[in-house]
Amino acid sequence: MEEKKTYKGIGVTGGRVSGRLHFITNEIKDDEDEAVNVGAELIKLENARKKALERVFETERRAREKIGSSEAQIFEIHAMLLEDEDLNEAIENKIKNGMSVSSAIREAGKEYEKMLSSLDDEYLSARAGDIRDITSQLVDALKNREKEEKTNTEPYILVANDLTPSQTVSIEKGEILGFVTFQGTPSSHTAILARAMNIPALVGVGEIDKKYENAFCLLDSLRGEIIINPSSEEIEEFNKDREKQSKIDIEHERYLRSIMNKPAVTGSGHKIMIYANIGDTREVEGALANGCEGIGLLRSEFLYLSKKTYPKESQLFSAYKEIATKMQGRRVIIRTLDIGADKRADYFNLDREENPSLGLRGIRLCLERRDIFKTQIRAILRASYFGKIAIMIPMICCENEIIEVKGIIKECELELKKENLKFDEKIELGIMIETPSSAIMSDILSKHVDFFSVGTNDLTQYTLAVDRQNSKVAHLCDQNYEPILRLIEMSSDAIRKNGGWIGICGEMAADLSLTQRFADMGIDELSVSTPYLLGVRGKVSECK
Repeated sequence: MEEKKTYKGIGVTGGRVSGRLHFITNEIKDDEDEAVNVGAELIKLENARKKALERVFETERRAREKIGSSEAQIFEIHAMLLEDEDLNEAIENKIKNGMSVSSAIREAGKEYEKMLSSLDDEYLSARAGDIRDITSQLVDALKNREKEEKTNTEPYILVANDLTPSQTVSIEKGEILGFVTFQGTPSSHTAILARAMNIPALVGVGEIDKKYENAFCLLDSLRGEIIINPSSEEIEEFNKDREKQSKIDIEHERYLRSIMNKPAVTGSGHKIMIYANIGDTREVEGALANGCEGIGLLRSEFLYLSKKTYPKESQLFSAYKEIATKMQGRRVIIRTLDIGADKRADYFNLDREENPSLGLRGIRLCLERRDIFKTQIRAILRASYFGKIAIMIPMICCENEIIEVKGIIKECELELKKENLKFDEKIELGIMIETPSSAIMSDILSKHVDFFSVGTNDLTQYTLAVDRQNSKVAHLCDQNYEPILRLIEMSSDAIRKNGGWIGICGEMAADLSLTQRFADMGIDELSVSTPYLLGVRGKVSECK
């Protein structure tokens, strides 16, 4: 009889699967060249970088289609790291000192990762895992290696020391039943992607002996365990539990589909609009197919991060018009440019900052670079003639900022009138509540705008002083909802007193354990990534 073994870990998605194990390794294998031609190696590096960037953008595109723009932002970070001047200089210096390009990538990556991990700056230290991913992709591009060829004839449970975000998002559900990693945390990029893709996963199980390659196992992410070579009794009990859960899931999916195009109304009669968060034009169809009533957050950065220079007004206008037209009169809320912090474009020539999250980002950058801001505002206004568009301003901290923004919008409106260009003269203006100061000052700010939209991700990290990407402190975000909820309630009371409305567009909007609380506050709109639209609508209908 084969040896039975049980491993405990942390389940990051609910689900039960059974199948055979397949181990993979993430080690970067180096093929040394006997003689190194520095010039030739530098050319190889540049070609590999270009190819790796193309692959990252393709991965980001697939991620947007599969799981939505919020999670796909991980790959924007990867693109920026591939173009990081310090990392590339370190690789080039090693080549100039006689190393082959693959060795240089490997060694520079290890050094950079170690350096980032040792920093006190939580934002920068969290990027160490991303360095592992992009150096691996650089070597794959250098060697012209594609995705590992599948040798298994049946779907399997993938086992690895850890999975990179790019590996995770490349997983096809028909190929992989689930995955298990020795390391990792529920707040890691890989776990976030697994949840969004609804793939049963177990992380932090400790090392599993490779002698179990192709062994049959039961993966139960609900209980947080994997049983290798289970007994017949355990298999029978597992299958009964899985069949029972499957019937429940199928019935619930049918119910959600049946109410997909009906208003989301609580038992007390409070209607909550169910909107989608998107990052580009290609996500509109998926959002509509899942019953979205509008776009609660269009991340306009995609038009900047995908380019090598500032987009023209005509390019912005064309993209906004396309989305507005596709939405056929449904509200589209365009968040103005939020470059800065973890989203950078080289051509902006932004200075490196000690703490980017507290630096020149969002509306702060736009008010400093008025020409960029006015180009975007003009494009939004022109597109508003073709649909129901609203403007949303990120990172507002005080009254003076919104007054200045309104002045710039007025300038743009006067310019367009002189040019005989049409726009919606009653276009809605809103701000994001994502700093504690904006929530505290919400009674004053609400007099200047039509709506608030709460960005709970930033509001949480700024209120709790917690970096959500730092696994050592990320758990504090999940245990301290109350301060954030009180700030949201304060903002809700303020905007409604002044005749406006309020929505939520951060991760908390998709947390079904909070839906009733939001309904009790009088929240008017919940905006989530496409995969969560049906579930949120269903939960609202169950509220009192």
